[in-house]
Amino acid sequence: MRLSTLSLSIVMAISVGLLALLRTSADDDTPDSSPPARPVSDKPVAAAETPKNPPAIPAEERPFWDSAQQFLDAYARRDAAAIGGLFTEDAEFVDEFGERTQGRAAIVTMFQGVFENSPQAMMEAVQIERVRRISDQVALEEGYVISSEAPDAPRYRSRYVALHSLAKDGTWRINTLKSRGRESVDRREHLAQLAWLIGEWVNEDTQAVVHTTCNWSPDGNYLLREFTIQTHDGRQLSGVQRIGWDPARHKLRSWTFDSEGGFFTGLWTQDGQQWLLTSTGVNAAGDTVTATSSYQVVDPELIRWTYRSLIVGDQVQKDFQSVTMVKRPPVPNQAQPAP
Repeated sequence: MRLSTLSLSIVMAISVGLLALLRTSADDDTPDSSPPARPVSDKPVAAAETPKNPPAIPAEERPFWDSAQQFLDAYARRDAAAIGGLFTEDAEFVDEFGERTQGRAAIVTMFQGVFENSPQAMMEAVQIERVRRISDQVALEEGYVISSEAPDAPRYRSRYVALHSLAKDGTWRINTLKSRGRESVDRREHLAQLAWLIGEWVNEDTQAVVHTTCNWSPDGNYLLREFTIQTHDGRQLSGVQRIGWDPARHKLRSWTFDSEGGFFTGLWTQDGQQWLLTSTGVNAAGDTVTATSSYQVVDPELIRWTYRSLIVGDQVQKDFQSVTMVKRPPVPNQAQPAP
């Protein structure tokens, strides 16, 4: 009995090579009549199929989170005028070097210069840590920005303080923005971006069960993943993956080895709300394998995964539907006591 197409695609989410090995050994011309995979979870299946919203943001903070997102979007578009629109007419901006820029028009000109002089500069995230209302028309925001001078350059965290004032049209705008300087993001903090992988994940259909576990390495410098696929006719395949920060490429990188002798390396890149894993390697049969897959974190207990392309040797493989991976709850008598 061959593995179902969906089971194979789940394995692909963990190891490009194991999927390629199974694909090349299976009769792919045979139509797959197995039913869709059923996530193993205490939740109803219907709930697992419905995307969940991230943790709720208090209503009084929503305008500031929206403004932060608008800032990120405008920066990505290189739209200095749109950034200027988030400031008051007489706003003040103080950068990490203490350079002071006064007035909206001057702030727009400053950002135009940034985009011209640093065309590859990236602002990856704005994290608001605190919003405090000083009065009905004044609010203080504190947080940090993650940025880099180019996609492959080191990333930095810059803490900031922003003073917002409420305009007559009901819009909050930045009156004062001060950067508190920047600091390098170390390898563990880089790796923490993939901490959503940690835990035990499972997916089951009528022909196979796939288990994946992910934990920090003892030194905290890697994420270690182990995976097994057990078919109902007795076949079992397994593999291991190590994910770490590559300081030469300034990228999150993974190394994967499967139980049949395949080995692969991959680079992780964040793309908006998803992560892309571009992998290349060799399977046990000696075929080169390349693929790009994407992970969408729906919530802490559910991940949707798809791949955009898979090439084994000279053969371009068909795409599969997205796969739902569900975090398996701990066995009650093995649950760790609360601290």
